[in-house]
Amino acid sequence: MHQQNLDKKYMGLALIEAKKGLGFTNPNPMVGAVIVKNNQILATGYHKVFGEDHAEIDAIQKLKSAQLRDATIYVTLEPCCHHAKTPPCTDTIIKSGIKEVVVASLDEDPRVKDKSVKILKKAGIKVRTGILKKEANELNYIYFFNKKNKRPYIILKAALTLDGKIATHTGHSKWISNEKCRTIVQQLRSQVRAIVVGRHTWEKDQPRLNCRLPGFEKKQIKKIILSSNVEGINLNLCREAAGVSVSSPSAFLSYCQTHQIDSVLVEGGGQVYTWFLENNLVDKMYLFYKPSFLGTDGIPVFTKTGIDTIPQLNEFKVVQTQIIENNILVELAPSLLPNPK
Repeated sequence: MHQQNLDKKYMGLALIEAKKGLGFTNPNPMVGAVIVKNNQILATGYHKVFGEDHAEIDAIQKLKSAQLRDATIYVTLEPCCHHAKTPPCTDTIIKSGIKEVVVASLDEDPRVKDKSVKILKKAGIKVRTGILKKEANELNYIYFFNKKNKRPYIILKAALTLDGKIATHTGHSKWISNEKCRTIVQQLRSQVRAIVVGRHTWEKDQPRLNCRLPGFEKKQIKKIILSSNVEGINLNLCREAAGVSVSSPSAFLSYCQTHQIDSVLVEGGGQVYTWFLENNLVDKMYLFYKPSFLGTDGIPVFTKTGIDTIPQLNEFKVVQTQIIENNILVELAPSLLPNPK
């Protein structure tokens, strides 16, 4: 088989390994590794849980020194070269006797970027990069967004009627969306570090805010409860901490940065949705529509008033639409076009 095809084969296997860490590595990326020698796969590994061994170490530890000598390791992300919760992977690779490192994505972490490859090459190890880069970048889109923008990737999801209502006038909302749509929400929860809801939603519905997909029962998700008052929005972190408040978007983002929250799923209610939308803190929206109407006394998904003209509206980009057992899923992203005010 041609070397290019072999590279794609082995890196494809490394990506499969990386996906095994979904939901448990945040704020670290998902990373997989495959060790090959004489066109035979000797070991595989992946980053299982934040704070534990990285993929390269997981794979290397499964082999003896003689097996590692002159082998090639395929890894989906540039190996780390700094001391954090674990030692530098570059040190272990150099000591192992591995002769070549093949990398999919280069890291955006300033502690690693433009450093690890140089360290490995200086040690006499051949390094090749960019194999299945696009696929590797897509896998870790949350990680790369967080590193580039220094803020969490924020997803907003809402179940609503065609007239934009998320609950009846009594606050009843179970269930606007169908079971398959709610499974998609569980899949979103499996990817994020924290879930945000409003205080009223928390007190009325007592949501568990956990991930109920098989295999994710032990996933730790931070619960952030927002409440409104005369000063704006207060933030309280339930169960993990207490007494935390913010009065601005920058304070909220700073809080997330301090607590290593790389991704947030906003789940309601209307005032919370409005706060995130008004402050341009939404990177992706999943709107699940029930083909029904609630009327003027229903609780709206967006509570702002005073919009006088259509050009004042902020238009979003439609990414995808699906019909899911008579519900309609609309995926939206911030528009790339300027607001024509």
